[in-house]
Amino acid sequence: MVRDRRDELDISHETLDGISGLQGGYVSKLLADPPMRGFGEMSLQAVLDALALRIAVCVIVEDEELAKRVRGRWKPRLRAPKPKRAATRCVVSNPQIMLDGASTNLTEVDDGKYEDGRRADQA
Repeated sequence: MVRDRRDELDISHETLDGISGLQGGYVSKLLADPPMRGFGEMSLQAVLDALALRIAVCVIVEDEELAKRVRGRWKPRLRAPKPKRAATRCVVSNPQIMLDGASTNLTEVDDGKYEDGRRADQA
């Protein structure tokens, strides 16, 4: 998706380095095929921001093949885990999260002002 967006915008890796604030040549290492570097939390956020992208949905599932390989190493805890509270909710069921890409920032308010005090037309 990141490479597709770069191609869609027809911008160079050098331009992405500049917009994202990453050191020169780093985007080339991230977007090489195969990549020479993996995305970290900071580099992923910087590149997504530079391309005007964000992560909308993330689903974590069990990898059955990996589970088969490591299952023998799983040892039970010495103490039983604390019971879960009934108030626990799944984030996916939160009505504030919009799959259509609408805002998920709970600090935004309807008067056009944002968390950092800037108006939408000053962003």
